[in-house]
Amino acid sequence: MHKTTTSIPSLDGIRAVSVALVFFSHNGLGNIVPGGLGVTIFFVLSGFLITTLMRTEYAQHGTVSFRAFYLRRFLRLTPPLAIVTCLAVLLSLTVGLGTPFTPAGLLSVLLYFSNYFVIFHGGQGQPPGLGVTWSLAVEEHYYLLFPPLALTLMRFRSAFSSAATLTLLCAVILAWRCWLVLHGAPEDRLGMGTDTRVDAILIGCLLAMVRNPWLEPPARPDRARELGLAAACLGLLLGTLLWRNEFFRLTFRYTLQSLSIAGLLYLAVARADRAPFRWLSARPLVYLGAVSYTVYLAHYLMLLLAEACLGSFGRVAVAVVTAAATLCIAELMRRFVEAPCAALRRRLHESFFPKPATFAAPVGDRS
Repeated sequence: MHKTTTSIPSLDGIRAVSVALVFFSHNGLGNIVPGGLGVTIFFVLSGFLITTLMRTEYAQHGTVSFRAFYLRRFLRLTPPLAIVTCLAVLLSLTVGLGTPFTPAGLLSVLLYFSNYFVIFHGGQGQPPGLGVTWSLAVEEHYYLLFPPLALTLMRFRSAFSSAATLTLLCAVILAWRCWLVLHGAPEDRLGMGTDTRVDAILIGCLLAMVRNPWLEPPARPDRARELGLAAACLGLLLGTLLWRNEFFRLTFRYTLQSLSIAGLLYLAVARADRAPFRWLSARPLVYLGAVSYTVYLAHYLMLLLAEACLGSFGRVAVAVVTAAATLCIAELMRRFVEAPCAALRRRLHESFFPKPATFAAPVGDRS
């Protein structure tokens, strides 16, 4: 059964949790709040949403328009990125915020190779506050490479082929991480490289392809089994955070966290109307999830500015001002940039698929 809707509220709640982890980690709580886990959640969620979007399009039209896909991704990601980058450049040039940036550093942000720029240059040369764009680069590289593979797998119409192919890819990436660690690769190389982190996105794709709780929901709840799955996933996540072995942290940690997140994501979608997942659809979380992309882009820039202006007032004051400024930018972006771009994406989709359809592009539009 193929559902159509304009959004999956519980997933906006998960986005809110993800961006909150990153925000509080950067605001002086990095030893307590696992900001890296927030990014991994974003990765798994992105893979799930984009693959669900492609599966829905394929089911309704018998194909996936790559041209429409890439235009939608461009309109979703690039306008907010360009505006926040302009703001960072302006603050750098006018008030000297951060260290001076270089043309190469600026292009690394705008052309989505920020992750490898940080790996090879340590982030020196980028506009202030935009080191966070390394994760956008990982996602953009996935967008470029995954759609042809997804279309091929959908044409096979075999859950086994999809599961085997994506599992093999994830295993190869894990083995590659292990090899790099054993040969002395630094942590940034392991944590930011597309070739070492894209398996988190692929695990989300695997869930969407093989056991998609939105397109093929379970027939009936099994509360004992689902609570057991939730407890196992949460326990595994906690274990990955507590075990500090360096080899584990740089290799298996990413895989086990992604699998745990995928299990919780399955439950959050399949049982969105039941405790304990109902709270993910609360209005404040849904709103924060809806603006999470801009919050992620702008929060560190606002943190640097708040520290430069208000650092003497203490960490709490800096965090409060950072949050207020970030949410203000996010709301303005939502109203005047993201909403018009979303309308344009819908019109573009209709131009590529002129036949009447109930396809809901926004299912994946907030990834």
